[in-house]
Amino acid sequence: MIIVSIRAQNVLRYAELSIDLAERGLIAISGQNESGKSSIGETVCFALFGRTFSVPPEDLRRVVRWGEDDCNVTIEFAVEDKHYLLSRFLDRDGNHSAKLALVDDPENPIARGVEAVGDALFKILGYAYDEFVESFYLAQREITTPHPHSHAIKIMAGIAPLEQVMQNLGSEIAEREEVLGEIQAEWYAVEGDIQALGIEEGLMRGLEDKRHESAKQLDQITTLTAEIQHGLDTWETNSRAVHRARGARGRASFLRVVVLLLGLGAAALWVLLTFASDSPPAAAAHDVLGKYLPQWDESRRVWIGYLAAGFFALFLLLWFRVSSLQRRIARLRAEAGQIGEVLARTREIDIGPVGEREDEDLAQAPPRPEDAEYEALRQQLDQGETVARMAHDYSERELAWLAYVGTGLSSQIAALDEQIENERVRLQEAMNLSDVLVSLRDRREDIQERIAERRRGIELLEAAIVHLANQFNRDIKDLVARMLPLFTDGRYQHLQIDSELKVRMFSSEKLDFIDLDEVSSGTQRQVMLALRLALSKKLLSRTVKGRQFAFLDEPFAFFDEERTCRALKALADLGDDISQVWIVAQDFPESCDIAFDTKVDCKRASDVLTVLS
Repeated sequence: MIIVSIRAQNVLRYAELSIDLAERGLIAISGQNESGKSSIGETVCFALFGRTFSVPPEDLRRVVRWGEDDCNVTIEFAVEDKHYLLSRFLDRDGNHSAKLALVDDPENPIARGVEAVGDALFKILGYAYDEFVESFYLAQREITTPHPHSHAIKIMAGIAPLEQVMQNLGSEIAEREEVLGEIQAEWYAVEGDIQALGIEEGLMRGLEDKRHESAKQLDQITTLTAEIQHGLDTWETNSRAVHRARGARGRASFLRVVVLLLGLGAAALWVLLTFASDSPPAAAAHDVLGKYLPQWDESRRVWIGYLAAGFFALFLLLWFRVSSLQRRIARLRAEAGQIGEVLARTREIDIGPVGEREDEDLAQAPPRPEDAEYEALRQQLDQGETVARMAHDYSERELAWLAYVGTGLSSQIAALDEQIENERVRLQEAMNLSDVLVSLRDRREDIQERIAERRRGIELLEAAIVHLANQFNRDIKDLVARMLPLFTDGRYQHLQIDSELKVRMFSSEKLDFIDLDEVSSGTQRQVMLALRLALSKKLLSRTVKGRQFAFLDEPFAFFDEERTCRALKALADLGDDISQVWIVAQDFPESCDIAFDTKVDCKRASDVLTVLS
């Protein structure tokens, strides 16, 4: 940036200030103490950045000239091939406005407002106020070593953005560590909730197994109850049928004997009449038959044969009848005897605790038939004895006991179902909480990985900062080493600059490096001036666009005439990068063969200053 002109009203000590400047060369500003020399640099600083070196930002209204209500300033500057106009207004009430525009298009501002103008100016120049006062602006009698940890120096070294990234990473780490703490607290809370559930390993399986066994037992009881009831019904039905069959078998057996006897008699009579008709028994038989059968004669004896045959046929029928009844009785007895098998299976099942009833309920349980009763009943059933009443009584008591046990098992199953459902709900809740733990673990691992990445980034940035700082110090040392001989007439050429920008110079007299406080104040200021100009060139090489001006307020304090002349020659030969150099001094030695491109003579008695090109 090169200053072209400045116009100001009521800024600091000047009621009117109007200066046109040469865009290259040395600009000499001279005058007595309190003549307003420094006010020119302060006005330039205020015009550009809205603040000055000597006036604190919180007391900026002091920039307004004493006795006036407001002030304004307009500065024209060039950056590369573009010219800009920057205007500011400030009053005693603290109202502050700014406008930035191109000289060729003043009616269409680039930015309006203090902040907007500041942002736009930074994009145009490549630096802000802090970098400006550490490099291109040397305040009156302020020629100390720049602080190595200042923001401006860090920007020049390229460290500032890295430190900003480090700071951001550190903030992110702190935020994520805070989140980790929250996650850990939530983790402990969820673990406590899981422990509070009191989940027992294998409890659900045990309940389900117990429920399965109880249901199996209930199914057995239900099946046996139905089979006993069916067997009992069958026994009673078959017992009545056996009774009837036995009666029919008795009657049939009796008739069979009678028919057999009649058949045998008829057969004997037929044989007698047929084969022994002349015998007295035959004659007697004829007489009896003739007496009782009026139609009887010798020719009808064949009827007796037929009768005998009929009796024998009837006998066979009765024989088959008796046999059929006998088989039916056996079948009915066998069917009825199946209840014994059912009762046997009933005695074999393992019911376990009777539905796990309370003691008072157990006291009301119907008595189960004893094993001895079962053995006696089974023995009689196996022998085929008629034990209808006994079987009925036994079965009824067995059914009552089974019904009692079934009721207990049903209650037990219902209780188990409730326990299983409750346990299922608890297990589901535990699973949900476990899922929360998994999610928290994943979040924790992700955050830990992000923290680790940022810490690795910080380590890399720290290494880069060390590298840049070392490179910056080497560059500054080289720049100072090239410039210092110009100021010291070659007396001091070799320097050491540490990480804190502490300077040591090589003394040809002592043949060693000496501290800065071991030389005269004039030499010290020569070194510091060279260091400042080196910083300016470093900033130019990094961010500044185009040529740049430098404002040096009283840089030659404590310089003798010879040092001043050498310094002026050195400043005239700084190069094309710093092509406009403002130098403030009370006066300049006439012995110096230096041609100033612009001269500004300040008068203590005048509050108006006009310098036209």
